[in-house]
Amino acid sequence: MTAGETEIVPKYLALAAALEADVVAAGEPHEALPTERTLQEEYGVSRATVRRAIAHLVASGAVYSVRGSGTYVADPSMIRKGLRLTSFSEDMDERGHRPTSETLGNDVVPADEILAEKLNVPVGEELARIHRLRLADGLPMALELARIPLKFFGGSLPDPRGSLDEQLSRRGHRAESADQSIRAVNLGFEEANLLSQPVGAAALRVERCARDVLGRPVECTETTYRADRYGFDLSVVRGAKD
Repeated sequence: MTAGETEIVPKYLALAAALEADVVAAGEPHEALPTERTLQEEYGVSRATVRRAIAHLVASGAVYSVRGSGTYVADPSMIRKGLRLTSFSEDMDERGHRPTSETLGNDVVPADEILAEKLNVPVGEELARIHRLRLADGLPMALELARIPLKFFGGSLPDPRGSLDEQLSRRGHRAESADQSIRAVNLGFEEANLLSQPVGAAALRVERCARDVLGRPVECTETTYRADRYGFDLSVVRGAKD
């Protein structure tokens, strides 16, 4: 942009910024936002602009939507994750938190039949197994167990203190898509102790196998999140029956 030019901000982004300043910042966690019609009238914009602005705020984690109920101010102490494929470090950076890790294990193991099939490698292939406690601003958030073919790191174990996603990306194996499942679990003694939770506390376990741009499997990761600090927002549509 040259001197004298004015950057044109899309209406929905301008509205999102206004809502974050006027409504979100002033609201209490889980307080409902005004209806779409109210926002249309108050800000003099179309319904489409309101919906795009709210979608932007949902993606940023400032608010969350409950289908059939409305949109609510997010709890700033809770991380809300959508469908976009991101790493833990990216999630924390985007929300202004400082991500760190404590290494619980970093070794080489042979691929068993299940992992060999998921990662499309021979049984017995060397895998880097990285077990970490993930923290945000020093607060325990999740336990992460990643299994990645050692060859993707050039035959050497990765640095567990850094982003595994970035280390894979530098070698041309950036995760671009993934299949994942999410289920509720109760924390056992060791997990609860590491996450500073009572034994039996609710948690979310996410099992994910990611692929690179060519569709090659690059990692399988099991992550256990504190349910009081992490949530997942999903958008669904009604489609044809299988």
